[in-house]
Amino acid sequence: MPRDRTSGPPPAPQPAVPETLFLSTIPGASPSKWVDRFTSRERRVQLVNHDVGAQLAFLAPGPEDSAPRGLPQLGYLRWPLDSGPEALLRAGGIDPEDVHVVRFYEEEPVVCVGKDHLLAAWDPETDGPVPVEELDPEGLMDPARFAPAPPADPLDAPEVPGSGERMAVEIVASGAGHTVLPASVARMFGRKDVIVLPLSGHPGWGVGLAWLKAVDSQLVQDFVGAAKGRRPGSSRNERGTSAAPTTSGSGARGTARASGRTGQKSPSKPRKRR
Repeated sequence: MPRDRTSGPPPAPQPAVPETLFLSTIPGASPSKWVDRFTSRERRVQLVNHDVGAQLAFLAPGPEDSAPRGLPQLGYLRWPLDSGPEALLRAGGIDPEDVHVVRFYEEEPVVCVGKDHLLAAWDPETDGPVPVEELDPEGLMDPARFAPAPPADPLDAPEVPGSGERMAVEIVASGAGHTVLPASVARMFGRKDVIVLPLSGHPGWGVGLAWLKAVDSQLVQDFVGAAKGRRPGSSRNERGTSAAPTTSGSGARGTARASGRTGQKSPSKPRKRR
């Protein structure tokens, strides 16, 4: 039988396009360890770095109450410990029953002041944390005052994430007032001319991952499993818990404030003033 000269070797199989998880982050979040555990040739993570004021954007309804876009599929939430994630969701017009939330760690509050502020002489080793009663409410530089409006599209990150916190710290560095931040955020925007002191009497914050039940997927579950320290394909990558009962899975065991077990470094020790 004559050889078919027009036929060549079969085409080489094309490499699979990695499946991408879009992860919404906030200032102070450190997902690198989670991303490293999760990323492979078949899947990758695209970070969308938002201000904390836009942390609910990926969960919120679309224009004219249309269905959410579903991207990013997963994201960080930070909520006050004296209220909880469900209160944060309701305040953003989101039904907690529509959202899975897994709690991971808690963050200590700190107060940041300039070197010329009266509190700059405070010695935490001798005097302990600064009581919240020592702070002048009128001198509070709230980062929310300086943050831009949240973007209309949750995939549109600001050019300079955390600009509200940056501005608050910059004003404080000039000697005007104080700002209260999670320890991780204060560390992220730390400056040599700003003193960071532990604060007592403030509830602090909880941090976790959240996603809409309607867009739950194996990709999301695998990332949550990686955040909990599980190996890919583990049978324990069960569905997350709803925000309504606010119960958390095994990833919340041993929760510590500003824990470093889930990719978050522990707060640095405040420098001693003489």
